[in-house]
Amino acid sequence: MSNDTEDPKEKLKKFKPKKKKLEVPPEFLDNAKSYEDKLMLVQHLTEREKGRVLLVIRSMLSEAVKSKGRVK
Repeated sequence: MSNDTEDPKEKLKKFKPKKKKLEVPPEFLDNAKSYEDKLMLVQHLTEREKGRVLLVIRSMLSEAVKSKGRVK
């Protein structure tokens, strides 16, 4: 028999495909000159990385709430 002492969750991790981190090449941002090009780029990124986009928006909102109480 094979090595049965290994945790079943660990066995499953071996077969799961690893998620690649999406990196935006600077050329995409440099080549997006018009508003429509930039909008298409943002739409594409939000479709692929919903969780990361939500985290960014959440942090932006929390910073806005924190700074709202400050005196200018």
